[in-house]
Amino acid sequence: MGGVGRIARAIRCAERVGGVVLPAVRRWKWLLFGAALVICGQGTFMRSLEDAKRNYSHVRASDWEQTNVWLRSSECARDTGAWLALCGDDGRLIAISEEALGDDPGHALLLDLWSIMSGRVATLVDVAHLNIALNTAGFVVLASFLFAIRGYICAGVFLYLGPTVYLKWIGVSPHWGLLGVASLAAVLPMALVARELRYLSSRQASTFVALGLIGLALASLVREAIGLMGTVTALAVLVSIMVRRRRREGREGGHPLRLALAILLASTAPYVAITARDVAFDMEPGQRIGRHGFADILYMGLGAVPNGFGITYDDNVALAHARDVDPAVVHCSPSFFKIMWKLYLNAVLNEPSEVARIYFEKARLILADPILEPGPPLGVLLLLGLGHFVAATALGLWRRVHFLPGALVEAAALIFIGLFVAQAILATPARGYAMPAGAAVLALVGVLFGFFSRAVWALAKARLAKL
Repeated sequence: MGGVGRIARAIRCAERVGGVVLPAVRRWKWLLFGAALVICGQGTFMRSLEDAKRNYSHVRASDWEQTNVWLRSSECARDTGAWLALCGDDGRLIAISEEALGDDPGHALLLDLWSIMSGRVATLVDVAHLNIALNTAGFVVLASFLFAIRGYICAGVFLYLGPTVYLKWIGVSPHWGLLGVASLAAVLPMALVARELRYLSSRQASTFVALGLIGLALASLVREAIGLMGTVTALAVLVSIMVRRRRREGREGGHPLRLALAILLASTAPYVAITARDVAFDMEPGQRIGRHGFADILYMGLGAVPNGFGITYDDNVALAHARDVDPAVVHCSPSFFKIMWKLYLNAVLNEPSEVARIYFEKARLILADPILEPGPPLGVLLLLGLGHFVAATALGLWRRVHFLPGALVEAAALIFIGLFVAQAILATPARGYAMPAGAAVLALVGVLFGFFSRAVWALAKARLAKL
C-alpha cells in the first residue's frame, strides 16, 4: 500500500511544470491509470468469467425463478424481436411481468437486446456474465472518477481492494450485479458537484455527467430502489447548486434546470422501455405492474425480524394478507399494491411503538454487519467517517492537506451508506440487499487513507523545513 502513496506523489509532482498542467503528462497519467487498472483487475476479472462458465454451463435452471423467466423472454426476443415479452400459445406476446412477479426489468431487457442482436438464446452463463459486466462497469467508472478529481491515493486504494469486492462472488440472481449499479448511480451527483467546484476539466465534467446519466438510467432499470437513491441525491445536488449560484452570483441559470429534466428522464427508463414495447408490438393486456414496487416491501419489512403483527418477510405471506382483504386480488397488480399501502399504514398508525421497535432492531442489525469482510461493523465505519468529515471540514483540514475533492467523495460515500441503512431499516437488513453499499465503503476507506497519508506527508515536510 505504500507504493500507492509514492505513485500518487510522483503523479502530482510530474503533472505540473511552472504551474501548468502539461497535456502530454495528462495523457501519460491516464495511461498509467489504465495500466494500474489492468494490473489490479484483469486477473480477478478473467477468473470470474471462468468461474461463471464452470459453475453454470451445465445448469439449466436457476433457484431464482425470475432468472428462468428472463431466459424464456430471451428466446422469445430472438424469435420475434420483442423485448420484455414471453411467447404464448398461438403466437401471442405476453408481458414478462405476468410471470416475473415484482421484478425490475433491467436484466431481462439487457438479455433480450443481446439475444436480438446476436441471434442466440441467453443461458445462465450469460446471466452471470451480465452481472460481471455490470460490476466491472461500475468499478471502472467510479475508479476513473476518483482518479480524474486527483484523488490519486484514494483511487489507488480503490483499485487495489476493489476487484475482490466487485468480482469475487458471482451468481445469476439480480443481486449479484447491484454493486456495480450502485457505483454508477453514485457518479452523477459527485460529477455535478465536481463540475461546479471545477475539480474536473470541462471535457471531463461533460464525460462524467453523461456517464452518470447513463448509469442512473441503468440503475433505474436494474433496481428501482437504487435508481431512486441516485435520482433524489442528484436532484438535491442541483438544488444546492442553484442556491449557491444565487447567493454568490445573484443568478440561477437554466443549465441546472435542463440537467434536472435529464435526470428525471433517465429515471423513467423502465417506463420508456415498457411503453416502447407496448407501442411496437401487439401485446396481450396484462394485470400486473412491470416494476419492483415499494408498498409490499414496506409491509413485508415489518416481518424481517420477530414482530407482533404475525408478518414474515415472504411474498406469499404478503399475498395471503392481501387476499384477506380482497380474495380475488392479483399478486403485483395495482390493486395489490394499494392494499399493501393500506395494511402498512394501518400497522404504523395503530401500533407505532411496535413499528419503532422493529425499525430499531433492524437498524441495530445492519449497523452491526461489516458488509465487507474483513472489516469493522458498518456502524463503526459510519461513525468514524462522520466524525472525520465534520472535524476536517470545521477545522479547514481538507485545504491544509490539499485534498478538497476528498470532502466531496467522503460526503457522497456517507450519504449512500446512509441511504442503504435506511433501506435496510425499511425493508430487510439482510446482507444480500445491503451489499451494494460496499462501493461507498471502499470509497470511504480510500478517502480516509488518502487524507491521513497526505497529513503525514505534510507534517513530515513541515518538520524537515524546520531542520
